[in-house]
Amino acid sequence: MSLVFAALVPHPPMLLPSIGREHAKLLDKTRQAYQKVAEALRAARPDVILIISPHQKMMDETFCINLSPGYETHFTEFGDFSPPRKFKTDSQLIERLRHDARLSGHTIALCNEEHLDYGCGVPLYFLVGDDPTTPVVPISTTRGPAKSHFAFGQSVKEVLMHSRERVAVICSGDLSHRHTSDSPGGYSARAKEFDELMVTNLTAGNTSPILQMDSTLVDEAHACGYRPICTLLGILDHMQYRPELIAHETPFGIGYATVLFHLNT
Repeated sequence: MSLVFAALVPHPPMLLPSIGREHAKLLDKTRQAYQKVAEALRAARPDVILIISPHQKMMDETFCINLSPGYETHFTEFGDFSPPRKFKTDSQLIERLRHDARLSGHTIALCNEEHLDYGCGVPLYFLVGDDPTTPVVPISTTRGPAKSHFAFGQSVKEVLMHSRERVAVICSGDLSHRHTSDSPGGYSARAKEFDELMVTNLTAGNTSPILQMDSTLVDEAHACGYRPICTLLGILDHMQYRPELIAHETPFGIGYATVLFHLNT
């Protein structure tokens, strides 16, 4: 089995000192959690990093795999004008993913976007650092239902099981965006309910309650991480792992959860 690492991380650009500035201290728990995840990723020695983001190119029912010859991350849209960081791709793994997903009945598109969205950029900034030598495979989720994302994750897992490469999977996503009145989506009394259900079931290894979550609650929560998480759970299906909740906090009215999945490989 070539899956050697899996984690759920949030992607607040405010984590970057140049962007968050004096507000960055409100994210201390998430920053410390990222340090622990980065240490675990280095120890796993992956040959390639597969990153699932909800903020790249998204379509209704079509999953998208970014097949650019190379990638770059920057945060100019948030006021950070540092030089972009560049990453290379793994075209052979992408082709295997595309081929097997189509055989499994999933609609797959290949896009060509050199610039990676901040859903990829923030995790790569903190987990890879200034030495981006490990190839990256960015995958975008869809607007479709949870079960289709879970099934897509299962097809991804089949490819990884037969790969000779050591693959790390990073699921990038935030929980509810509606914890306070000044949240991006405004306040919802159900935001806390959503976060608690997600965190409780993720850390207990309970997949079904997440996949079967009431669609009205999911819509009410405005959680960009819900579908990426369902994809990750498909990749982890029938694997033995121990989830560890490293941090969960709600600064800026958004739920940020960091979970490391210790794999029994």
